[in-house]
Amino acid sequence: MKKTSLILCCTMLAGCFFHPGPYRIAAVSLKDDGQPCFKVEKESVTVNNQSRVLNIAVSKRFADGYMHRVWSSNDLHFPIKIVVPGECIPVDYKFEPYQEYGVTIYTIVPPDNIETKRFWGAKFQLQDLKP
Repeated sequence: MKKTSLILCCTMLAGCFFHPGPYRIAAVSLKDDGQPCFKVEKESVTVNNQSRVLNIAVSKRFADGYMHRVWSSNDLHFPIKIVVPGECIPVDYKFEPYQEYGVTIYTIVPPDNIETKRFWGAKFQLQDLKP
């Protein structure tokens, strides 16, 4: 009885495990200009295969060993950037080789439905990317 109660209690505290989590892996490849291309998969998009970007954040590992934000694009109040799965998401930052970077892309469809929010993340170094 104690074992059944423990399993039931853990399941209730964990929430619905059939609901998909918001975290995904962003695809990162190298463009012809030597800069990274960030893409999201065809998931959590509208009926016309689009999504809106709320925020893009780029972090870099510094000498202290921690990742610090070096660039971000924030459109929380009126997300206008459209993301089409499989197409590069523009990031206005100059990446350098032999540096560790992290990128997080926050998408949502429609903007007023928090259940469709997704966090796409990846860590990379330029010299390790393939076209």
